[in-house]
Amino acid sequence: MSGHEDRDRAFVYRVRVGYGDTDQGGVVHHSVYLRWLEQARVELLRARGVVYRDLEYDEALGLPVAEARIRYRKPARFDEELAVETRVGRLSRASIRFDYVVRRGEEVLSEAEITLACVKLPEGRLQRLPDRLHAACTPDPASA
Repeated sequence: MSGHEDRDRAFVYRVRVGYGDTDQGGVVHHSVYLRWLEQARVELLRARGVVYRDLEYDEALGLPVAEARIRYRKPARFDEELAVETRVGRLSRASIRFDYVVRRGEEVLSEAEITLACVKLPEGRLQRLPDRLHAACTPDPASA
C-alpha cells in the first residue's frame, strides 16, 4: 500500500484487496471501504506534513467522523489493485470534509464524502483546527 500526491491533483492511495476483505460472494464488504478511506486520509495528511498520531499524543486532538456518505457503484473483488483518490473537499474552522473516488483502473467503484470534526481529547469538546492542520488542508494557491 502506498500513496503519492501532487497538490493540484488528488492524493492517490493504492490498496490491494485482501481475501479477508471479501464476503462469501467474493465481493468486498461495504465496511472495508471505510477503513481504506481512513487510511487514505491519514496518508494524505502525512504527505502534507501532519502525522495524525502526533495530533492525538502531542496535542490531545482527535478527528472523529461526524458524517459519512458512500455511494457504491460497482463491486471490488479479491486481489484487485485499487486507487483511493482523496481531496480536501471543504474546510472550516473546526471541521474538514474529504472527498474520495475509489477506482479500479479508470472504472469508478465508489464515491464518498467524510466529514471530520476537530475535538479536544479526552472530553470530546469541539476545537478549532490547529493552524498547521488548517494550512495542510488548504489548497495550494499555485494550483487554484
